[in-house]
Amino acid sequence: MFIVYSEVRQRADKLVRTQAPEVLAERKVGLEKESLRVKGNGGISQADHPEALGAALTHPFITTDFSEALLEMVTPPCDSAEEALHFLTTVHQYIVHRLPDGEHIWNTSMPCILRGGPSVRIGEYGSSHSGQMKHAYRRGLGLRYGRRMQAIAGVHFNFSMPENAWPLRESLLNAESDADSPAARPAGEERSAQARQKQRTDGYFQMMQNLLRVGWLVPYLFGASPAICQSFLGEGEGEELDIWNQSTRYAEYGTSLRMGKIGYRYNEEDPIDLSVRHTDMESYIADIIAHVSTEHPPYKAMGIRDEEGHYQQLSACRLQIENEFYSQVRPKQIAEPGELPIHALAERGIRYLELRSVDVNLLDPAGLNLHQIAMLEMLMMFAWLADPVPMTAEEQAVCTRNVKNVAHHGRKPGLMLEGPDGDIALPQWGKAILDALQPIAEWLDSARKTPLYAPALAEQQARLDDPELTPSAQLIAGIRKTGSFFEHAQTLSREHDAALRKAPEDAALFARLTELVEQSRVQQAEMEADSQGPFEDFLAAYLGQIHPGTNG
Repeated sequence: MFIVYSEVRQRADKLVRTQAPEVLAERKVGLEKESLRVKGNGGISQADHPEALGAALTHPFITTDFSEALLEMVTPPCDSAEEALHFLTTVHQYIVHRLPDGEHIWNTSMPCILRGGPSVRIGEYGSSHSGQMKHAYRRGLGLRYGRRMQAIAGVHFNFSMPENAWPLRESLLNAESDADSPAARPAGEERSAQARQKQRTDGYFQMMQNLLRVGWLVPYLFGASPAICQSFLGEGEGEELDIWNQSTRYAEYGTSLRMGKIGYRYNEEDPIDLSVRHTDMESYIADIIAHVSTEHPPYKAMGIRDEEGHYQQLSACRLQIENEFYSQVRPKQIAEPGELPIHALAERGIRYLELRSVDVNLLDPAGLNLHQIAMLEMLMMFAWLADPVPMTAEEQAVCTRNVKNVAHHGRKPGLMLEGPDGDIALPQWGKAILDALQPIAEWLDSARKTPLYAPALAEQQARLDDPELTPSAQLIAGIRKTGSFFEHAQTLSREHDAALRKAPEDAALFARLTELVEQSRVQQAEMEADSQGPFEDFLAAYLGQIHPGTNG
């Protein structure tokens, strides 16, 4: 079988012929990177989130994910890959100077030296109603899926297109192949705000479908977790993995075990159907709402509160809130205070896409590099240009299988994936995607002083030619030198820590982060003062937006 993305290439060629790169100059890139704080011996820190980093509940750029020790470093929407990486790197620098003595950032996706679930301390967010809800939600995640899984770290890539991209896309999709320029709407005809929102939302949703179709490419190119620490595994787990030594298990041709069977997954002992249709936006929202409003008997049997009367989950529903639904790509809209995100999505449509399948790369101080960000941008543009085709449940299942296959066997010679028209060799499929992006890369670089996109594309093409160039293969090579996953991760994490401490500081951004530290403390104190009445009433009102009376 052979795939040629002729429609993508034709639209890319037409875009290059008829538009300057500035037409998409207002696209935005954002990054969210998780990393554990660890003690000098590599064990997860049990200390509180450092005071010097502000309040995790309210600081916009330095917060925590599941664990009190799982830092989450966030950038604002940035105008370029360089700006986003600089911001993220500066946040890392700011943090390392303020960590408790002896601590450093564990700069890889999979944790080490776990001493069971209790060693993964659940995040604390203060006494405000919002803070209590964040803590209770995380207790629910630990109750349902175990705490060990919540110690896994990743990178989320956020991307938005400028508003003018959607009518331009429509023109590119509808224009005749021999036209010299994209067809324009009739003069004087303007879309209403509602019509523009629908066009944008439909466009993003179709992009999400197309990203899922080629989603296996992300763990192949950027997977960086082919090996794990034995301490991560419970009894009887990881039998499909090879044994390196008594402390390290690995997949010989694996790329991203984080995206495979041992990564984020639902409890198989209590089967639960959490499927969500990706055929259209309405079906997607309806299925999410159904999951956050339908009780799951095993969760009900666990109880909403523990023996001491404290909330141990927000509800007994299949999902406590929609954030619990795991997906490689999420459609996102910014929620107003107290508003359910799924309501924000239904009311105001999609604002940006969040790609969640990127591993933390141990080779880079910030967990990823400039070429990687540029490639992810181009992958988004591939999805923007590809045919809009509704996704069936059967196709969703194929996409999931392809990702799992690549996660565990992506570098295996001769590996075949399930393509749209039959089995296809991984390198052949990957090269077809990258070939279609060649004109886009050159077009984007034409507006720059220094080429970025064409070199980034060439680097990925080389990885398809030689799997030993992938981050996953490089991590295995590092383990070969040091002797274990732990030693390799510990060594590079400490080297990155030292380099970040010595690097020149962005004084203006440091000052801004320091100002936000104090603001975050003030904001949290105000939220705690404003949290009047019982937490039960607050939670009932919040969850009552979808399923009244189920928080018990």
